[in-house]
Amino acid sequence: MLGLATALFGVVFAAVQVDMKRMLAYSSIENIGLMFTGIGLAVLFSAYGMQPMASLALTAVLYHVTSHAFFKSLLFVGTGAVLHATSERNLGKLGGLIRYMPWVAWITLLAVLASAGLPPFGGFVSEWLLLQSFLFSPSLPSPFLNMLIPVVAALIALIAALAGYTMVKFFGIIFLGQPREDKLAQAHDAGGWERVGMLWLVSGCVALGLFPVQFIALIDPVTRTMVGAGMGNTVAAGGWLLVPVAMERASYGPAIFLLGVAASFAIAFLLVRIFYHGRLRRAPPWDCGYPWQNARMQDTAEGFGQPIRQIFEPFFRIERELPTPFDRQPRYHVSVGDPIWHWLYLPLASVVERLARLIGRLQQGRIAVYLLYSFVTLLLVLTVVKQ
Repeated sequence: MLGLATALFGVVFAAVQVDMKRMLAYSSIENIGLMFTGIGLAVLFSAYGMQPMASLALTAVLYHVTSHAFFKSLLFVGTGAVLHATSERNLGKLGGLIRYMPWVAWITLLAVLASAGLPPFGGFVSEWLLLQSFLFSPSLPSPFLNMLIPVVAALIALIAALAGYTMVKFFGIIFLGQPREDKLAQAHDAGGWERVGMLWLVSGCVALGLFPVQFIALIDPVTRTMVGAGMGNTVAAGGWLLVPVAMERASYGPAIFLLGVAASFAIAFLLVRIFYHGRLRRAPPWDCGYPWQNARMQDTAEGFGQPIRQIFEPFFRIERELPTPFDRQPRYHVSVGDPIWHWLYLPLASVVERLARLIGRLQQGRIAVYLLYSFVTLLLVLTVVKQ
């Protein structure tokens, strides 16, 4: 339950962020919450002596740890490339960067798809295994848990959907649409070494999506050591199909899915070449009869997150500045804060700052004072040794 609350908290706050690095940080909280949820389920299965199911939950956790390491690192590297090229991390001042940074845009899109839990990437496999471990849990001997676990599984599906929503916002606001600032036209694409750093992370995301059976066999000794059972032999029997428990229950074929996607693209390409002879005509987008559009008329990061902010309003610490009918220059402003940050971290930071100032008074810069400190310390040490 603690992991589930953490995941829901992280994804809700990620959906309303306007700072791209802070959005990814809250997304990491969501993913760590999912890992913690899987660990809790593995402990639950192990307590009831259901070792194969415990190994399934733990395998999902380890898979998600590895997958998250790859796609979240790739997202942060892509964000760093955008920050380096534009000197801007506010989503409200970005947009249209796919025109000026195509390499970063397409690489970041792959990371977004993996983070959103879409096949054929590693993020889908880990979340699919986690959901399978919850869907197989009604065989628990406790009626209360059998009633509670499906609700938890539904909440995990909600968290996964909100994570996809957040990634759509992240990629769409940064790379699609029109540039919201004139300076974005000067943005430069990633350099050679930056591309190398991105490509090996992409290869990890793709390999984890296409070769789940092989990776599960690699981590199988870990699950056997921790819960006394593993999935290596079970999934190896399925060949290229990932079969967590039994073929009639659930299976996933990453290679088949990838071939299906590639065939769909090939058929679409051939149809365009055959029936339209490859003709290409560029035209302005549909403007609803109003041709004087500008960047301010497209969706903003705040507008994207407004539905989430309204639905989950009790989660946030919202401060509003509302205009009155008598204001000559009316102003409307909303700031969305983190209550945990306000009530926990800020007081701790204040206490640490006060202690630092108090200790800083000892640093007088006078040799005589420092010699006095040494003398007093020596007396205290001698007193303690004597006692």
